[in-house]
Amino acid sequence: MKDMKQFILKPTIEAILAILHMENCKVNGIEGVPNINKLSINPNHFDLEFNATTQAIPQSVNIEYLPEIILEAVNSVYKIPQNTAYFEGNIIIGSKNEQHFDIRFNKLTQVTLVEEKQYFWRFIYPINGHEWFMKIKALPYTDDLGKHHFSNLITVELEGHSMNLYSSNFNNCHWMIIESTESITYDEMDHRVMSIIVALGFVIGKRYGDYCFHVASNEISFSKLEGIEVLSLQKAQYCPFKILQPNSNLIVEYLQQYDYQEYALKEIQCTLGDGTRWYYEEDSSVTIDAFNRLAQLCYKTNDMLIAANMLIDGSLMNIEYQKPFFHVTLETITSALLKGDNLTSPPIIPQEIYIQEVAPVLIKALQNIQNLPQDALSIFSQRIEHNLNSAPNANKLEFCFPKYGYELSKNDKEAINKRNSTFHGHLTNEKKSLREQRNELFAMGLRLHKLCSILLLKDAGFTGKILNNEVLFGIKEACNRKEPIFITI
Repeated sequence: MKDMKQFILKPTIEAILAILHMENCKVNGIEGVPNINKLSINPNHFDLEFNATTQAIPQSVNIEYLPEIILEAVNSVYKIPQNTAYFEGNIIIGSKNEQHFDIRFNKLTQVTLVEEKQYFWRFIYPINGHEWFMKIKALPYTDDLGKHHFSNLITVELEGHSMNLYSSNFNNCHWMIIESTESITYDEMDHRVMSIIVALGFVIGKRYGDYCFHVASNEISFSKLEGIEVLSLQKAQYCPFKILQPNSNLIVEYLQQYDYQEYALKEIQCTLGDGTRWYYEEDSSVTIDAFNRLAQLCYKTNDMLIAANMLIDGSLMNIEYQKPFFHVTLETITSALLKGDNLTSPPIIPQEIYIQEVAPVLIKALQNIQNLPQDALSIFSQRIEHNLNSAPNANKLEFCFPKYGYELSKNDKEAINKRNSTFHGHLTNEKKSLREQRNELFAMGLRLHKLCSILLLKDAGFTGKILNNEVLFGIKEACNRKEPIFITI
């Protein structure tokens, strides 16, 4: 316990609360805004609210995007960047009565922050609780508020750069804090944080967002701050498709939808001697090492970062969009893994045999065709020499699974083999209505999401159980095959 890390949070909390509780600022940059006003921090947008007449601010209401606005609060000064704020809602021009005005914007920055300067950074997001408890085997830490936090701290290594991820509770809210342990630029911090929250969102099944505080310091301890800003983000959402779920209590309700799911419910049920039911699946939690490698995958290549993010966002899409979306994701992950290992998918027949015995015969046959235009001869010859022996793209997508010890089922292969029709613009069966195909498309999306997730997790070194969403959501065909609710990979 004495080796536990301790974090200084008081200055950071004070800076955040100063923004969350900001009111009655002196407003410069636009005329007529009274000193009685209030700042509201909301998911996806911020508002400066006040009451006034249009006669008090006659020019400002006619500007589509407002100039830079300076807010002078009690203890600090902040700015809203030029051309990012606007008046939201209906305004009755010419009325002598007071109206409620709402200046809406997406970024507020303390003026002491210097652009392009390197700082120690903390990026802080609102969350709903200790979200990775039981899902990632984290470490304890303490803070300067006298609190002890158990199974909370994750130390992330990105190409030798150490980052801390942990949560805290203040102002009756939970907050996720990601901090650098070295002085870096904002852009580098943003890239590191994006890699971490995408990896975390994939493990938990959540798209992080709402808003984020950026706290800057010249000291690794964050005992003194240089400035703070807050940025609005798209609304945070939990994803319907969760690939890891160590708490089986949360999936019992799903497995009671249909009679044909009863076998899966019995699979996870366990009753202790005193009658208490506890369904914790330790094999479905992720080690810090595996999480590190997952974040590292996202950090090293933009393609893998986007692909992991697509697994999060894809489950929030309409069912009709999921199959093509996850086919692209599977293609991207496979290509990134092959490139990272300097591998290519195997040829149809051994390349030496093809070059010595097959290609010369094909070239000769081609040259014997009378009246074949020279351009066509050249194109066909190049294809014979360079890519005719390449395996079909669908075969490429199957290539990585044996490496990780996962045996593709007939239904897995069927989902993968739909790749070619998807990429040639055939997204559905035109002989059926979309309504008739809805369950089939849903099952295909779930299966592709599972396959993509297996590749990511196995490359990160995960060994354990993943959730079979086809069974969870009651896909009848999967349940009739008695597929397990948890798949060991």
